[in-house]
Amino acid sequence: MWDFDVLVLGSGPGGQKAAIAAAKLERRVAVVERRNMMGGVCINTGTIPSKTLREAVIHLTGLNQRGMYGQGYRVKDEITAADLGVRTQHVIGREVDVIRSQSARNHVAILHGLGHIYAVGDVIGFPSLAESYKVAALDALNKLRRVARFEL
Repeated sequence: MWDFDVLVLGSGPGGQKAAIAAAKLERRVAVVERRNMMGGVCINTGTIPSKTLREAVIHLTGLNQRGMYGQGYRVKDEITAADLGVRTQHVIGREVDVIRSQSARNHVAILHGLGHIYAVGDVIGFPSLAESYKVAALDALNKLRRVARFEL
């Protein structure tokens, strides 16, 4: 059993900012996150991958450089799905590294698994079918109100 002042479910944009803000206010903070989803949907399947694909296509087709080099200019003659996938995975990896380093710098613990609100102040996570752990967020709702300074 671990004890934290603030427990955040998910490390998407909102969860990440909440965890860092609470940590900067000297609270003991942990984030419960699925092992392969650090950064949430935004980083892994939503905004970042779609914008990265778009920018990779623009770059590889030479669209931004055609004014300087002419309409026939291309960075690469044949663009494959693998080319786009490599670039997308590289960008996702860098974004996940940023989240991990921010968490480490601010002493935010990352707990891998699925978090569920179990009772007031308690969250239970299931990192695997064979193992479970219980995390107590000490009077989490009241502390969150004081930390974040807004009404829930």
